[in-house]
Amino acid sequence: MNSEKVDELIKWDVSGNPDWMKRINLDEYEKLAGIGYTPQQIAMYYNIPVVEFEFYFQLVGSPLEYRYKRGQLLQQAKEGLNMAASATTGENVMQAQRFDKLRREMGYQNSVNQIFFGD
Repeated sequence: MNSEKVDELIKWDVSGNPDWMKRINLDEYEKLAGIGYTPQQIAMYYNIPVVEFEFYFQLVGSPLEYRYKRGQLLQQAKEGLNMAASATTGENVMQAQRFDKLRREMGYQNSVNQIFFGD
C-alpha cells in the first residue's frame, strides 16, 4: 500500500466530517475534557456511537483529539493560576483542593477503566 493511500486512511479529512460533528459544541466539549471525562464518555454524552467517535478521535490531525487535549490543558492552567493566586492571598484554597481531588478521582477511575477494560 503506498504512502498516499495510508495517509488517506489515517488523516482527518474535513470534507468527510461525519454528520454528528455539527452536534458537538466545541467549547462545551473542551470543558468536558477539562473536567476529566474520557472521549468515550463524551461520545455517550453527545449520543454518538462510541466506536465511530473513537475512530475519528484517533485519526492523525483530528480536531476532536486536539480540542480534547486543549480542554485538559486550559483547565489545568486555570486551576494552577487560581491556586497560585490563592496561595499568595490565602483565599479559596479549600475549593481548589476539592476540585483537584475530584479531578484526581476521575483520572484514577479513567486509568483503571483503561487498564482493565481497554476503554
